[in-house]
Amino acid sequence: MTMALFLSSLATSLTALSPSSELLSAFSAFDDDDSGQIDLAELRDALLHTAPEPGERALTALEVDKVMNGFTGRRAFSKSKAGGLGKRGEVFKYQDFVTSVAGGNAATDQADDSDEP
Repeated sequence: MTMALFLSSLATSLTALSPSSELLSAFSAFDDDDSGQIDLAELRDALLHTAPEPGERALTALEVDKVMNGFTGRRAFSKSKAGGLGKRGEVFKYQDFVTSVAGGNAATDQADDSDEP
């Protein structure tokens, strides 16, 4: 099995477990300025200190860092609610992450959901 085939099958399985629209909704709860980015420290803290579901184990710091790797960056400027510049720092680009996990179908899934009555 090639790596591309493996990643494609993995993405298909993950999408079935949690549709991209649900993942985007969950991440957007942390997105204060609707920029598609979340403060990295805040998200990392939430992932490490939220109690897991019964029967599941908590994520380790190494696992969280591995998942976030490749989807982080530096926020240069952001809008604050007061109209000035918001906080600066490291961010997690969750829209890119969801698109990657969903195999590039995140935008399609979102459009399909918005067409429903």
